[in-house]
Amino acid sequence: MALGVGLAVLGGFGTIASAVGGYDAKRAAQKNANKQAKAAKEMANYQWGETKNRESYAQFNVDVARINEENLRLYTDQMNLDKYNRELYIRDYNHKSQVEEYNATELQYAQQVDYNAMSATLARDEQSLWLDEQLKQAAFDTEGLILDTEKKYQDIGFQRQEAGIKLRHSQDVFGSTREDISLKQRSKRAEFAEKAMEGWHKKLQDEGKVRALGQAGRTGRKNRQSVLAMAGQRQAMLNSMVTRSDLSFALEHQKNQQQYANSRRQDVLQRSILSAEEVYTGKMFDFGQRKIQSSRDSAIAQNRANLLRIEHQNYGADMVADNQRLSPPTAYEDLPPIPAPYYSPQTHIADAYKTEEKPPGPVGAPNLMAGAGLQMAGQIASGIAKAGATMYEAGVFDKKTESTPKPDPTPPPPPKVGTPAPYEPDR
Repeated sequence: MALGVGLAVLGGFGTIASAVGGYDAKRAAQKNANKQAKAAKEMANYQWGETKNRESYAQFNVDVARINEENLRLYTDQMNLDKYNRELYIRDYNHKSQVEEYNATELQYAQQVDYNAMSATLARDEQSLWLDEQLKQAAFDTEGLILDTEKKYQDIGFQRQEAGIKLRHSQDVFGSTREDISLKQRSKRAEFAEKAMEGWHKKLQDEGKVRALGQAGRTGRKNRQSVLAMAGQRQAMLNSMVTRSDLSFALEHQKNQQQYANSRRQDVLQRSILSAEEVYTGKMFDFGQRKIQSSRDSAIAQNRANLLRIEHQNYGADMVADNQRLSPPTAYEDLPPIPAPYYSPQTHIADAYKTEEKPPGPVGAPNLMAGAGLQMAGQIASGIAKAGATMYEAGVFDKKTESTPKPDPTPPPPPKVGTPAPYEPDR
């Protein structure tokens, strides 16, 4: 019985604990719901602030884009204007440079033509001096040829005179030598005749001496024969000497004749040589004249060729100078126009989207505590009643016991759910 009473009491207290636990669970759930509602509201306020921030930032980007677009447009217009002015300046500068270069080339062409003309004039003067020198040289050569030819003719005449003098000298020498040889021969003959006379006298003297001895007979004859033999030998020797002398003088006459003949032959040869030299001198004079005339004609022809070459070179130099000339530049008014730049079109940039009204926030937390206090009180009362009935049935209340205070039937008020302040984003 005591066990049953205990169980009944425990059951009553379990019901009370269950009621209190249910109330605490609902209260905890209410707190959690309140927190979730507060977090959702804070999140909604945060998202609204973020939306305003994004829209503000988007508008800021729009404003920046407008400023950048305007700066880019103004910069582009200024660049186009600067480019236009630069192209105008370059066109004017190029045209001015072309005009100056053309004028410079024209001045250079005129100077080159004048220089070519001066060079041609100088070359012609030099060529004229050369031709005059050649003609003077030809004249001097002609005069020298004439003088040399006259000198050669004079030399030939002098050599002929000399040859004649030599021939006459040879004739004189031949005559004088012949007379001298003849005189010597006569003198020699006279000498031989005198010796012959002496030999004859000697013979007579010897014969007289032999006769004077009075020898007769054989001895006498021998003596007379000896005298005659000696006289014959002397006469033979004298005759031989005369013969040799005549032969020697004949040889001298022959030599003199040969020398004279040789002189005449040399004179003839010399005169032939002089005649041939005279003919050769005349031919050489004609050859020299033809040579000088040919040199004169060649100098004149060379002068014409050189003058023609000077004209050709002058014409070629003028052609080279003309080829280096530039074409006249285009007139300034005929230059192609440079179009002025257009203004850059302005780009329209719309404002960023802006939310005018704040969207409704999340609903609040539901009231989970409605009737929870009454329900807990009913459960507690029911549990107490059930435990009292059980104890009564078991006779527990037969003894005088302390009375149990009755619970307050009025449940405690539900906790207030606070509403968080709206989130104001930083502007």
